[in-house]
Amino acid sequence: MRLVARHFGVCGMLLAGAAGAAAPAGAAISLSVALKNYYAEYEIVEQCARQSQLSQEDVETAGVALVAIEKYYFDRDQDLNKAHLKRQAIAEKNDSFKILERSGESGFRPYCQMSLNELLRKAEEVGQPAKAE
Repeated sequence: MRLVARHFGVCGMLLAGAAGAAAPAGAAISLSVALKNYYAEYEIVEQCARQSQLSQEDVETAGVALVAIEKYYFDRDQDLNKAHLKRQAIAEKNDSFKILERSGESGFRPYCQMSLNELLRKAEEVGQPAKAE
């Protein structure tokens, strides 16, 4: 009986140690995925302004929000690769617009507004509100 209890104790400790070691790596991955998604939202807002779906003021507001979001994520993990995440975000934005164009949607405005609102929501969530004008 004692041997069995000792066995599970060691296994339990190993599992707890493995989970603890994996948690920071998993957190870094989810931080980078989340930040990449916000970069993609910003790229969408910029593209929408080029297509006259949003104003230049909306782009500026989104930029302020993105600065707050970046600060939040880089304060949590300074090793995030900003250039790599931005390249991925641009590719995702391009794919999104191709899908929308193929779907035959007549206007992208709701999609554009949703991206802007998501940036503003997250900036406010991290404690640095950016107001749309």
